[in-house]
Amino acid sequence: LYKKEADVLETYLEENIPWRQVTYFKPERGYVITPRLTWVAGFHDETIYEIDGLIPNEIPSFFLPLKDLVEDFLNTRFNFMLFSKYRDENDSITYHSDDERFLGKSPTIASLTLGATRPFVLKDKRTRDSQSFNLKHGDLFVMQNNCQKDFFHALPKSKKSYNTRYSITFRKALNEYGTKNYYKFNLGTKIQKIT
Repeated sequence: LYKKEADVLETYLEENIPWRQVTYFKPERGYVITPRLTWVAGFHDETIYEIDGLIPNEIPSFFLPLKDLVEDFLNTRFNFMLFSKYRDENDSITYHSDDERFLGKSPTIASLTLGATRPFVLKDKRTRDSQSFNLKHGDLFVMQNNCQKDFFHALPKSKKSYNTRYSITFRKALNEYGTKNYYKFNLGTKIQKIT
């Protein structure tokens, strides 16, 4: 994006997103506190309906032109936007792959960086070799084809000091299980809406 566009988005994210720090339970680890702030909007179906007593968030109208731009650029359609706020060098996301069945066999996932430049790392699952990308304010990073099958990715913690970095990731969930997953791990159990 142009800097002016990225600046507008960054300000909106800071001032309007109802950020949450999600805690969830994993049998093998106990309670996990997510080391970043998150929010989510979207649904797997064109018609939004109540799930487990909760009404999922529609994608805010403010973001629809951005979503259209990314979809047109990649010639694909997304039904979810996941928002993350990495407040400083202590916030992170560990190595993982977005290879859940509800994303399909070879999903396209696009991530827009806003704010501070931080290293985003891909690690080859077979060789363990890694590549680091210094994603800057307004950069779009696209993972597609066999990326999730062949690589882990992460935004590691750092000993170097960093200002706040935001990311908006665009995804397509194929079923209700995907919707439940995204709301559980990015919002917790309480729906918070914005327009």
